[in-house]
Amino acid sequence: MKIAVLTLGCKTNQAESNQIKNAAVSSGHSIVTLKDSPDVCIINTCTVTAKSDYQSRQMIRRALRTGAEVLVTGCYSELRADEVLSVSPGLKIVGNRDKSNIISMLGINSGTGSSAYFSDRSRPFVKIQDGCNYSCSYCTIPEARGRSRSRPPEEIVSEVRMLENKEFAEVVLTGIHIGHYGYDLKPKVSLSDLLSNILKDTNKVRIRLSSIEANEIDGRLLDILSDDRVCPHLHIPLQSGDDAILGRMRRPYDRRYYVGKTEEILKRHPGIALGTDVIVGFPGEGEAEFENTRRLIEELPFSYLHIFPYSDRPGTPSSEMSGHVSPEVKKERTRALRGIDSAKRRAYREAQIGSSLNVVCEKRLRNGLYTGKSENYLNIYFANASCQPGRAVRIWISEGFQDGLIGVPLQKRETP
Repeated sequence: MKIAVLTLGCKTNQAESNQIKNAAVSSGHSIVTLKDSPDVCIINTCTVTAKSDYQSRQMIRRALRTGAEVLVTGCYSELRADEVLSVSPGLKIVGNRDKSNIISMLGINSGTGSSAYFSDRSRPFVKIQDGCNYSCSYCTIPEARGRSRSRPPEEIVSEVRMLENKEFAEVVLTGIHIGHYGYDLKPKVSLSDLLSNILKDTNKVRIRLSSIEANEIDGRLLDILSDDRVCPHLHIPLQSGDDAILGRMRRPYDRRYYVGKTEEILKRHPGIALGTDVIVGFPGEGEAEFENTRRLIEELPFSYLHIFPYSDRPGTPSSEMSGHVSPEVKKERTRALRGIDSAKRRAYREAQIGSSLNVVCEKRLRNGLYTGKSENYLNIYFANASCQPGRAVRIWISEGFQDGLIGVPLQKRETP
């Protein structure tokens, strides 16, 4: 059977979709695109913003036009099943809790499955937990995914070891709330415990963390970041630089705490790549509140920003708040912050010129160059006829190029 798996949204969704693809391959099915006339199309949806909802519906319509049987899963269908069925009443919806069993639910196994690992990423995502224990006033994801639930550490270590044996040079540990990893396990463990176990039981593969909250970064985690195999890169959501807005958002820190944490990180790890998320135009954000955010992100040494205009989610506390910001003002403020983002990205890139970076090869471009990701999360372009996706090569950085940097391999031989 030919199966297409389409994914919207976060790294966790992408990790789950890859698990679905591997289950399909091991059951004897083939993974195809919509252009290949699939028999079944599985759509893993997202509902983090109104735009995500719209994109999910558009993807469902595209899949239906192929004539395939369409199964819809993910956070959008979990919370808005009525909207999904309004696209086509005959759609099959699979809940998030059953997502991992979606292939077996099809009831067809050819008996000629492959044990080969399938990945369409050169830096595979490894899901370590699901769910979130926070209750941010603007977010529906805890409702869609439930409370934090952690995978057993030995299961994760085994997966990372398998990926290392398949010569992937990097894996990305991901989840909805990775800072709470292990809190629900008995005996209780921590993210630092997990990282220590991975480093002890593997040899070469480098580890990258996905998004983590400022209040969940402790001294032990910063110690582990000193290991050469842990990427010097942290993505720490800020959302707002104004204490009143942070309170309305129900974020678990204030401005002073966030600044102190970033200073602690930079003191321990100068040059680390720091990324963040910012929500623009949250209800109650006036000019003064926005200015507090703008000044803070200018002052802090971020290497990049992800900026999101506030998107009202039905049923959330923020949707009932007063002081909603007009679309025009949100657009203007977003434009201002994106200007800061561009300048910060450029400054961080330029600081790397003349240095050498370890780059995981991702793909070969039409112009003959390869592109890859450095340990500090930069796009690197280089020429190397022997480079294979998923392998690492050390690159001397010569100058800026497009959205990243360009350089020359320091050795002809790849280093996994």
